[in-house]
Amino acid sequence: MMLFMSLLQRHRALLTLALLGSLASAAAGIALLNEINRLIAGVQTMNATQGGLYIGLLLVLFACGFASQALLTALGHRVVYELRLQLVKRLLDTPIEQLEKIGSSSLYATLSKDVEAIGMAFNRLPFLLYNGILMLGGCAYLAWLSWQLLLLCGLLLGLGVWLAYGWFARMGGLMKVVRDTEDQLYGAYTAAIEGRYEMALNAWRKQRFYELDLQPVAERARGNEVLADRYWTLSLNWTVALILGLAGGLFAAGAVLGIAAATVAAFVLVLMFLRMPLNDLIGSLPTLVSGNVAMAKIESLALAPHRPEFAILLAAAPPGDSVLLELKGLVYEYPHASDDYGFRLGPVDLSVRAGETLFIVGGNGSGKSTLAKLLTGLYQPSAGRLSLHGEEITADRRDWYRSHFATVFSSFHLFARLVGPQGDFDAQLAQAWLARLRMERKVSIDPAGLLSTIQLSQGQRKRLALLVALVEERPILLLDEWAADQDPAFRAFFYLELLPELKVRGKTVIAISHDDRYFAVADRVIKCEGGRLSLLDNSSFSALQEPLAAMA
Repeated sequence: MMLFMSLLQRHRALLTLALLGSLASAAAGIALLNEINRLIAGVQTMNATQGGLYIGLLLVLFACGFASQALLTALGHRVVYELRLQLVKRLLDTPIEQLEKIGSSSLYATLSKDVEAIGMAFNRLPFLLYNGILMLGGCAYLAWLSWQLLLLCGLLLGLGVWLAYGWFARMGGLMKVVRDTEDQLYGAYTAAIEGRYEMALNAWRKQRFYELDLQPVAERARGNEVLADRYWTLSLNWTVALILGLAGGLFAAGAVLGIAAATVAAFVLVLMFLRMPLNDLIGSLPTLVSGNVAMAKIESLALAPHRPEFAILLAAAPPGDSVLLELKGLVYEYPHASDDYGFRLGPVDLSVRAGETLFIVGGNGSGKSTLAKLLTGLYQPSAGRLSLHGEEITADRRDWYRSHFATVFSSFHLFARLVGPQGDFDAQLAQAWLARLRMERKVSIDPAGLLSTIQLSQGQRKRLALLVALVEERPILLLDEWAADQDPAFRAFFYLELLPELKVRGKTVIAISHDDRYFAVADRVIKCEGGRLSLLDNSSFSALQEPLAAMA
């Protein structure tokens, strides 16, 4: 029902047209059954007029049935297409914290498995609708033949459905369990792909992963799927046996009720005809239940509501050397489970001047990455005040705030397309930065802004990620351990030439770094430890500047 209502709300006019076509086709089918019954009973003979009527009804049955089902099938594919786009758009609009809470495995499963299940369910809806209309029309014709026999059929079929209801419910419950298992399977798939190097080098790890992490999950999925299919086939065969048994019993009931044998025979003929659409309806149950489970799973993720528009807000130019960013009492607390409290960052009091080069240092787990996500607006602080150019950043200003940042995180994704401040890109600027990053012999840029390749070493990929960030022309550049994968010569080039050049260009650079030998390059060095910030004395590093410059 959820699937049908979703389709109905989006495309009422086309659904009405398809419904009318289905009604016409079903009416033609019932009329054909009536004509066949009349021929069997000898009420009429097949003459030219009768033959023309028969052929006309066949044409209506075929043409209207084909047109309505073709329309509904195309509409189903359209709905799935829209669902795919809306789902990705909702994902893009969802806060980073919620996406991290959901996890990559669940998101991959939703984008592939759930969308596929909903697509299959929508593609069954045309046949469900057509067969449903045919069943209603057939029941109306059966009532015209004998309301007593129809009442008897309804009572017996209702009793049969009541007896089989537990099977249907059990099948639905098992399919929900199967869907939950899919998240674990996709987690295992991700581990198999991303951990391929480690498992190629360690046969014991490969075996343990296969036998303990993958196989049990796959076995649970298989067992539940088999059991769900068993309940479905049980229901299907129960319905077939019930209809055939009912057909035989109708003749005895007709004799008791004093109904003419010809009427009973016509009733049974129509009932046998309706057995096929009824079987098809029951056969569609697993697909429809799977689609509804998938829709419920998508809603359980609590993604952002769908908004067709994109919030494209341009960053304001930094006003000279004034304070650019200001953090006052900023706190971020990770959620905690049971008695284990999550990590807490802050309270943080920090001001960043426009054009400043600021280094953030600290050990693993000290809060550097959390601070970076707070600074860029990816995380929403638990408490405190964040402002830009003196303007406090509230929920409605967060997109505008983020438009000031270009980033290269340690877990970056390298896009193959360059995007400038207005959506296009400055080809001359991109080519200049490509040469400055010493990548012009490895990569070229086509007129559409596509990089010729991104299949490079990690250090070279980071250079391209920096290129992508620089072409965005944002006033603030945040780099998370950017130089960690560079060779010594290019690392020195980055700190001693590239960062000063960015400063001259007016860029505000916030860099997370462990390279203490280059700390003198920064205007300030902030140490993060246990979620608290402290200012390091930069003068102790100044003596290293000259020899390092000579090394470069």
